[in-house]
Amino acid sequence: MNSRKNLIQKDHLNKHDIQKYEFKSMANLPPKTNPNHASLETPISQEPLEKKAIENDLIDCLLKKTDELSSHLVKLQMQFEKAQEESKSLIENAKNDGYKIGFKEGEEKMRNELTHSVNEEKNQLLHAITALDEKMKSSQNHLMALEKELSAIAIDMAKEVILKEVEDNSQKVALALAEELLKNVLDATDIHLKVNPLDYPYLNEHLQNASKIKLESNEAISKGGVMITSSNGSLDGNLMERFRTLKESVLDNFKV
Repeated sequence: MNSRKNLIQKDHLNKHDIQKYEFKSMANLPPKTNPNHASLETPISQEPLEKKAIENDLIDCLLKKTDELSSHLVKLQMQFEKAQEESKSLIENAKNDGYKIGFKEGEEKMRNELTHSVNEEKNQLLHAITALDEKMKSSQNHLMALEKELSAIAIDMAKEVILKEVEDNSQKVALALAEELLKNVLDATDIHLKVNPLDYPYLNEHLQNASKIKLESNEAISKGGVMITSSNGSLDGNLMERFRTLKESVLDNFKV
């Protein structure tokens, strides 16, 4: 069995219209004519066959190029997808890094703001304490000045009361003052008690322990006042002098 080789490739058969070739019977052939009288047969042209071969070659080249382009496109698609994955990974990492950095910066900012707020509150509290301390000192000074003034007024009022009492009952004032001062010199000797002449009669009559005391009338002694001298020293019972000493002592207590 003779094998026949097709000139057209199998994958290109669908692009060609191939019909079955039938051989004519020799009996049906017309009688031969005289070659001398018959016209010369026209030779079969080779141009369609060459054109068809060129077309087939072009088709093959185009198919190869198409396959190469498809393969290249697949590779590009894979590279693009890989680049997308890498880009997505980079973006995700950048987001995470940015979140961490932002969180750290936010935490640091919050810590700084909190520290600043605490320091401001502390400074305000210190200022308030300082202002309160100054206010208390000012109030204390004002209170001391007020107490001093009130004490001075009270002493002056007491002075007026004493002067009024001395004016009305100087002999009784002198007697009470003398008895109080004599308690300090009863163990002394040579005791002299000097009083105002207007108070002398009353003290001479009512003074206790008069036998040990030498009572003297002296105009230098103010009404209600007394002067005691003894071996132990002198005691001034002048009311105004005692009042002045008392006032100075009270006012000295308010000195800072």
